[in-house]
Amino acid sequence: MASSDYYTLLGVSRQASGDDLKKAYRRLAVHWHPDRNPGSRIAEERFKAISEAYAVLSNPGKRRQYDLLGPSEFKNEYSHEEIFQGFEPGDFFKMFGLEDAKDALTRIFDENRKVPVATEREETKARISDFFAGFGQKHSTRDNRSPDIIIPLQVSFKDAALGAEKFVAYNTPGGAIKVAVSVPPASNTGHRILIKGKGPSKAGGQPGDIIVTLNVSPDPAFNRRGYDLYTFVTVSPQDLNTGCRPLVTSLTGQPLRLTIPAGTIAGANFKVPGYGLSKPDGGKGDMLVQVRRK
Repeated sequence: MASSDYYTLLGVSRQASGDDLKKAYRRLAVHWHPDRNPGSRIAEERFKAISEAYAVLSNPGKRRQYDLLGPSEFKNEYSHEEIFQGFEPGDFFKMFGLEDAKDALTRIFDENRKVPVATEREETKARISDFFAGFGQKHSTRDNRSPDIIIPLQVSFKDAALGAEKFVAYNTPGGAIKVAVSVPPASNTGHRILIKGKGPSKAGGQPGDIIVTLNVSPDPAFNRRGYDLYTFVTVSPQDLNTGCRPLVTSLTGQPLRLTIPAGTIAGANFKVPGYGLSKPDGGKGDMLVQVRRK
């Protein structure tokens, strides 16, 4: 499935109306439909991508979540089943004399794999059903879900950089509800954390989600660029001339001995490898220490 921005895929602005979305999808779907592009892998992938984009943006609830979370986080939070739940393209394609989307995709997979026997064809249909899981399910739990709420959370630079467990709360007629929030390492201001099913619930409805937006307080000693931390150490002019080994403190509070050679000028930076922020791949950024003169 494509990971591009849905609005870009459909060629519409973020303010596009429902009619704008429908017209854009209709034009692109007809253009890229497999019946119009037999044997084209590019057309097949494009057809899948624009169908996914329209399935999300044509649903007000999913569109709101997509706008809040952005492409990457939305795809992490929503499964294929949830993305396509309630989306029914069949009648749309029949209006243009084109094959139903599910049947078209089944045929594409069959032709690409050169499936010779019925049992393999059934397997192919199952794969297509996985892709379009939820088509025709008009009464999903999400359709009956209560509105989501957005809660801002102020966190320190250290907690945002290293990760922390926090709490947010919202009021209900029965009193305040407190919900735990896991702030992931290397978070920035504007980072959104989705907590599914922990929001308020209306009568007879499923609870909504909580979307926590982070605001990170500045730190007097540290700032960051990507996964690298930047800090400073202050030394006397004499120590700059003769060299010294002052102590610097990492963000976790660990004291580190820094070697400053004789003749170092103010403004020089020294790298302490591996004392930056945690990376998604398990690595660590570096800490860079700027030498300042007293």
